[in-house]
Amino acid sequence: MAVCSTFLCRRNEGSMLTMDQRDFKRFRELIHHQTGIWLRDGKNVMLASRLTRRLRHHGLSSFSEYYDYLERSGDALEIGELINCVTTNKTSFFREMHHFEFLHDVLVPERTKAARNGQSKSIRIWSAACSTGEEPYSIAMSLCEALSGGDSVGRLTGDTSATTEYAAAIASWKLEIVASDIDTTVLDKASRGVYRDDLLDGVPAALLKRYFLRGKGEMAGYVKIRPDIRKLLHFERINLMDKPWPLSGRFHVIFFRNALIYFNQQTQDVFLRRMLQLLEPRGYLILGHSEHVPWLHDQIHPLNHTIFQLRERPE
Repeated sequence: MAVCSTFLCRRNEGSMLTMDQRDFKRFRELIHHQTGIWLRDGKNVMLASRLTRRLRHHGLSSFSEYYDYLERSGDALEIGELINCVTTNKTSFFREMHHFEFLHDVLVPERTKAARNGQSKSIRIWSAACSTGEEPYSIAMSLCEALSGGDSVGRLTGDTSATTEYAAAIASWKLEIVASDIDTTVLDKASRGVYRDDLLDGVPAALLKRYFLRGKGEMAGYVKIRPDIRKLLHFERINLMDKPWPLSGRFHVIFFRNALIYFNQQTQDVFLRRMLQLLEPRGYLILGHSEHVPWLHDQIHPLNHTIFQLRERPE
């Protein structure tokens, strides 16, 4: 690959490389083909800013050169880097708290009742588009609190939480949280479970004590998820465009929050219908606060604005 000493493509006033409409449309189609993500018109500047570092990494002088390299070489690793550049990873612990209160107030009591009636003591949840891991770890903490007799995370006050040690309370349960994302960079961070402590400002003090280890020395200012919570999660890179997905069995809940906005409705429909096939009977799909799927209401019943229950399938 040719190395150039200067960038010959046009720059805006801030010296950032600019992308013309032809290149934008070519990258948009490539990204859509690879990931299902559809970039709306007007995203040229955003895409250019995210891809510029890949041009610099390879010493390329234009976005056209970079596109031609991807097309010519079929470099799977570089396609992965491209995907990592265009994904958005905004997240936080217990974001949209009412979803975690739902796990505490509805899901766990339902599964406990089912277990008393002879069903397996199991809870299986898929956190699709899990980003850096805050969502699936929040799910794990919510389940542990509920199963050990604690109040809902959103209602915790002071320094008290569950009434019994969570390890003993969950020992007889099979808990599994599949955490997936297409972005390998964020998945790696999620699997390590290490966070700056300022990112946990909204986490109740009781949960910080129970579920996190504070760093010392060179790790001061960081916290780490306790190993027995980490082991409840299974991390998997999943490109939702792939067929089939590397998943087996069904889930009681699927979280697919704040991701639909990156896909057109046709792709949304394909992904969601495939997800519904993976839900247990009367299972739940949880979406983000700005996401609406009225065309699926024949298959899922809206319990509120963002939580949907799978309707009974006809025999």
